[in-house]
Amino acid sequence: MEHAHRTAKSSKKGSKGNGGGAAASEPALGNQEMAELLLQEAARVEGASDDQLWLPTHKDELWFAEDGDDDGGTGTTRRQQEAKLPGLRPKHEGKEYEDFENGTAFVKGEGDAHAVDANDVKQGALGDCYLIAGMAAVARADPKLIEDLIKDNGDGTFDVTLYIRPRRYARPEPVVTTVDARLAVKYSGKPLYAGLGDKEDGKEELWTALIEKTLAQQKDSYDLISGGNINKNGFNYGGSSELLTGKRENYMPTDSMDSDEALLWIDLALEEGRSVTVSSRNLKDDEDLTREANGRNVYWNHAYAPISVDLDAETMDLQNPWGSSHVEDLSGDDFLRFYRAIRIGGGRL
Repeated sequence: MEHAHRTAKSSKKGSKGNGGGAAASEPALGNQEMAELLLQEAARVEGASDDQLWLPTHKDELWFAEDGDDDGGTGTTRRQQEAKLPGLRPKHEGKEYEDFENGTAFVKGEGDAHAVDANDVKQGALGDCYLIAGMAAVARADPKLIEDLIKDNGDGTFDVTLYIRPRRYARPEPVVTTVDARLAVKYSGKPLYAGLGDKEDGKEELWTALIEKTLAQQKDSYDLISGGNINKNGFNYGGSSELLTGKRENYMPTDSMDSDEALLWIDLALEEGRSVTVSSRNLKDDEDLTREANGRNVYWNHAYAPISVDLDAETMDLQNPWGSSHVEDLSGDDFLRFYRAIRIGGGRL
């Protein structure tokens, strides 16, 4: 995708200098060259000598939209991150990165109470359901926690904070990474991994993709944040909630509880504004159970973010991080059959 705003092109040899204007036979000057000449002339009128003239020492000190592109000019050059872009999954080698120039961290969609909403998340062609479901859970619990993670630098880059353990048993510490809006894309031009959120007034919401990219940046590769790879290469992972909030995530196996307890734990977490995710069992060796689970939109070894609990009906609704195929009216008994763990964030229970 071509940059929407470009720095002015350098003039040809002889078109400008410390004391000269452009010859009549040379191409018309761009805005930047003309501005420099006007500044020089104004300084001379005030009696300044050539060695006292101010001239920009870096191209970004004086920037104007290119001639013919003044409408919509921002006065800010678009930058790129300094770090090398994270590698893609081996199966996606050859795919390209594209700069989402209309991207912004947050967009408040129609009907959303906040710019950050759990419905913004859409898992892409990467096995990081644990992370995407975790983002949905934190967004549902407290949207401001997500907002505080991302600072828009206004130049095409974003400072993104994740809470990372420096050692296995150490407390997580905030780590800020600067990333840009370049994302790996499909042939359609849509993001290959985490999808876009809401779109409004030409702006595209990027917060899910930015957080995912930041984690991949920490591991140098999207492949290394897929599935069980997150714990490889010395990365000390304590759960998606901890990664996004800095607070401990509580792991609760369902084999140690009955259906009432499972419903109550999830309901309590939602009521208290805690993030909560659940993990499905590995059902691949039981074809009948797999078929039954799939019929309810439950897929094995997959993470979901609970939406609500109906204690009277003894059922719950769960959000699938795919952005579709959500689980509705799942009984507490079926939850125990299909799911192996509940993860609740926000510190010790």
